[in-house]
Amino acid sequence: MLFNSYIFLFLFLPLTLLGYYIIKKKKVQLWFLFLSSVFFYCYWSATYVFLLLFTVVLDFYIAKAIYYAQTQRHRKILLITSMSANLAILGFFKYYNFFADTLNSSVTALGGSSVLPALQLVLPIGISFYTFQSMSYVIDVYRKTSDAHAHLLEFAGYVTLFPHQISGPLVRHNQIVPQLESSSTYVFHADNFWKGCYFFIFGLSKKMLIADRIAAVVDPLVGNMASASNAEAWLAMVGYTMQLYFDFSGYSDMAVGMGLMMNIQFPANFQSPYKSKSITEFWQRWHISLSSWLRDYLYISLGGNREGKLKTYRNLLLTMAIRGLWHGANWTYVVWGVLHGGVLAVERFFKDRGWDLLKFKSLKWALTFLFVCVAWVFFRAPNFHEANLWLQKVFFLNADISWDIILIPAKHKDRFIAALVVACGAAFFMRNTWEIQFKPRFRNALLLALLFVICLSYMGEESPFLYFQF
Repeated sequence: MLFNSYIFLFLFLPLTLLGYYIIKKKKVQLWFLFLSSVFFYCYWSATYVFLLLFTVVLDFYIAKAIYYAQTQRHRKILLITSMSANLAILGFFKYYNFFADTLNSSVTALGGSSVLPALQLVLPIGISFYTFQSMSYVIDVYRKTSDAHAHLLEFAGYVTLFPHQISGPLVRHNQIVPQLESSSTYVFHADNFWKGCYFFIFGLSKKMLIADRIAAVVDPLVGNMASASNAEAWLAMVGYTMQLYFDFSGYSDMAVGMGLMMNIQFPANFQSPYKSKSITEFWQRWHISLSSWLRDYLYISLGGNREGKLKTYRNLLLTMAIRGLWHGANWTYVVWGVLHGGVLAVERFFKDRGWDLLKFKSLKWALTFLFVCVAWVFFRAPNFHEANLWLQKVFFLNADISWDIILIPAKHKDRFIAALVVACGAAFFMRNTWEIQFKPRFRNALLLALLFVICLSYMGEESPFLYFQF
């Protein structure tokens, strides 16, 4: 059930909100919200919903056992049990075929035969997000930075909550569970509902009026890069850079909006990342919820910056390599992560020595944005061959150089050019959705209504959000 589909917009969401507020008893409202979220997941897969519920029950009771455990050894055994179960499920469904193919290829290259069979596995949607959210709770209780929550229902509501269950934001239990426990959450607040409508419709517009319009040209170009000109290779690179941002930040805004409609506050996940003047700053602005999760539960666990400069650089590199692998079972994702980790380490090296080689902010921004665009090539390309072909054309290393920039507007859809221009203008110069004070005025209501109607005109062309695959 896509957020940008008729069934969601005109059936599921209105009925869920209506039921949520018509019911006046807090516990029944929470049960209603939980069951609605389970139904939302079942619409994708009734089979894999049991993995989601198993994760919820397992981690809730293990965290409670850790909280009451009398010895550190017992606590550690329980933590390892939770981590092993979660990572085993995630690893099997997401990475089994990847590692099986890698192992079989290595053995075959040495003259042997395949060791592991390939399995026809379907990746449970949202598994990377809900697994990390549930794991963070157990780790926090183990670290004694959080108490164990009293009731399973509130914790289950946090993990399964439908606005963020598929693609985030990757929220923490201590951000959401206290809100689900508070009686004020279940009382209608007009200001929150208005703000929620603003976030939701602006997010929907980002997805349908910008990201999907860009995708209509970028996806065919990437799929047939061998016949693309050098100009089209650049167009595909910059276009995908904008498509991914407006697609994913659009989803995050819609999730925030639906949370606000129910008086649940989600944190910001994007803060104008393409305005960044360094890669360090970029990761403080892009997918903030995942960045903070990896910092708190991976980077710090590896030692962070506490064990000397060389190990700090190593930890940055390892964290970003794992971040790449988190996105998917493909070595191109790992290379994308290593590229970013390498630059983060270099920037940290310069900072440690007080070096500032680039004095002009505009040059810092241009180099940062160019690097981000080039790295996205590995993120988007299906394999190294296609990534290499794409980058050869970007950097004019191919034999048949063709720069038909004059023909591009005529060759590609007008809506694409307009969407790309709007995307660049918004990403580089405008305030983001969190910075705009969108007050409840009549003209603003008309603008939201107009945007919503325009989005509806494209509703037959809806496409899944890009981060659904992760």
